[in-house]
Amino acid sequence: MSRARDLSRLSNPTNFTADGTTGRVGLGSENPTAKLNVAGIVSATAFYGDGSNLEGVGGGAGLGTALGESGGLEVIYYTDNVLSIGATITVDPPSSTNVAYTQYAEVSVNSGADLIIASGDDFIPDVLGLSTAGITPLSGAGGRIRADLFTNKAGTGAPTFQTGVVVTGVATATTFDGNVTGNVTGVAATFSGAVVASAFVGSGASITNLPASGDANDITACLFV
Repeated sequence: MSRARDLSRLSNPTNFTADGTTGRVGLGSENPTAKLNVAGIVSATAFYGDGSNLEGVGGGAGLGTALGESGGLEVIYYTDNVLSIGATITVDPPSSTNVAYTQYAEVSVNSGADLIIASGDDFIPDVLGLSTAGITPLSGAGGRIRADLFTNKAGTGAPTFQTGVVVTGVATATTFDGNVTGNVTGVAATFSGAVVASAFVGSGASITNLPASGDANDITACLFV
């Protein structure tokens, strides 16, 4: 029998357990569920390796992944451009705050998944300002969320944009409803029914079927100014 296996006989099982069948070792655990199962606090001068499954880690989660383990690379970080959401999740921070954030510049929601922001909460991508576009008030930041469909939280209607929407491309819709205000340029409208107004302003040169000039029903002089 090896000396390593003999250690299990030299210690109190409640403090040290070596399971020869599973190859698992427990510290403070009599029934280890992993290769090394520690029931308590692990202290070390340094920890190395993949920490993506760690919980409750504050600083590292907001900085990214270190480029290396020494020579200064251990404090130089990188973050992938895209955070992929593969399943439906709800961003719902605790009651102590109403803002959640990620250092990823883009958030991509996969087909069949939903990214839900809880009522009253905000979700900020690219909180470190790593992207090339700029938004206010986060100088240098311009994160994007990419998805094929946006709905309200319940998934039953249209989302509400409290401060408006800025579209740099073409906006297409089956219908437009409501009043158009502000400066609208380059717009050509076609109506299939009657257009009624108290006055028409501009050139009426392209209007057909108007009464002859001088007629009592001549609208050219009455309406066009």
